[in-house]
Amino acid sequence: MIARGDCTVGVSGCLARLRHLSFAIILAALIAFAGCKPSNASEGALSFYLPGAYGDFGVAFTPDPGLYLLSTNTYLDAKSIYPILPFPFETEQTFDGFAYFNLIRGFWITDSGGFLGSDRFAMGIRIPIVHIDLDVSVETPIGTLEANKVNAALGDFGFIPASFYWQRGNFHFNLYETVTAPTAVFDRNDFPNISRNQWSFDTVFAMTWLDWTYGLEVSLVPGIIVNTEDLATKYQTGAEFHLDYMLNKFFTPLFGIGVHGSFYKQFTGDSGAGAALGSFKSEASSIGPAVLFRPVVAGKQTYFSAKWLHEYDVKNRFKGDLYTFTGGLKF
Repeated sequence: MIARGDCTVGVSGCLARLRHLSFAIILAALIAFAGCKPSNASEGALSFYLPGAYGDFGVAFTPDPGLYLLSTNTYLDAKSIYPILPFPFETEQTFDGFAYFNLIRGFWITDSGGFLGSDRFAMGIRIPIVHIDLDVSVETPIGTLEANKVNAALGDFGFIPASFYWQRGNFHFNLYETVTAPTAVFDRNDFPNISRNQWSFDTVFAMTWLDWTYGLEVSLVPGIIVNTEDLATKYQTGAEFHLDYMLNKFFTPLFGIGVHGSFYKQFTGDSGAGAALGSFKSEASSIGPAVLFRPVVAGKQTYFSAKWLHEYDVKNRFKGDLYTFTGGLKF
């Protein structure tokens, strides 16, 4: 920050120097007040949960045994406006962000179950590739200061050590746990970070009702995320509830359309020495159309789905639109 004693070249010279140093000023302020980043809740205004990430066609449908590989590409165009910086940056700051997430998932489905009478047992891994492009605009008494920051790298790996499937007539159920580890590079002086630098435990119970006679499906996927403290920033994101819901219509077993949506809410506040603004909570909802196509290519069952989700009723998080495309193959 430039002190008054440095403005010996006059007002115009001081303003020019401030604008020239805008990138350093903004990022330094963000670092200095890390607890007040556009996060007010859930450190970095983000979460391991992406809206609609658990929703799909036949999401809890009991799969055939085998090895499955899926790649989900999500494009997020989002914006956040917060009065997050202290004096002299007391007016609005705009964070306009674009993010790309490529989530590569591998699943091994066995032909046996056993746990509480389950029909199938599975294990899996999630490998994210993340690209974040963030524009920062700060309205100050001396004018608008702007900066841009781009980060791209492998994200934190997720592991599914146990997943269980049940089928009872038209009803299908899937219970699993996802453990996300801080495997990506983290720098507390960098913003935005690809890694969240914390462990996360997500317990999920997916439910699907699917009647092939009418080609109708209704699915719900609730889950609860419990996070550990980020030891570098001393920030602990509160416990999070997420729910994906789907109403799908299959015209054939290989083609369908649907309406997908999500609801997300922190039910305990953020905590820790790094949570400078106190016990804040995040909340968001989304809804949009989806389409599915499952052709057989070279004797292999493939899977392609796409959806667009628009967020609304967003609190203390980035708000925007998500565009998702998933491709999959069974070996």
